[in-house]
This record gives sequence, structure tokens and C-alpha cells, in this order.
Amino acid sequence: MEQNKVQDLREHNAWSIAELARKAELAPQTVSKMEKGVKTAKNSKLKVAKALGVQFDEIFPD
Repeated sequence: MEQNKVQDLREHNAWSIAELARKAELAPQTVSKMEKGVKTAKNSKLKVAKALGVQFDEIFPD
């Protein structure tokens, strides 16, 4: 499982999974998988970082 801060940042913005998915132009299932640490495409991760207004490395540390 991949550790990330997607859920923390989403909840900080008081957004639902569906709202973040819409802002990132992704399926809600993709965001949900990402929050659970399931491996997802880097392009999807980049879209989520942009939607949240943070740097990629802040959410997805190696």
C-alpha cells in the first residue's frame, strides 16, 4: 500500500470524494482507491495534487 495524504487534504477542504474527483476530472472510484493506498497512475495523482492546490511531493512522498 502507498502512503499518501489525499484523504487528510480532502477532509481539510471539507470536500467529498465525489467533489475532489470532479475537480480532478477523475472517477470517484479512482480517488477512493488512491486514499486507500491502492497503486494508481501517476497522471491521476498529478490531477489530484493540482485539484488540491499542493505540490505532488507533499501528498505522495516516496
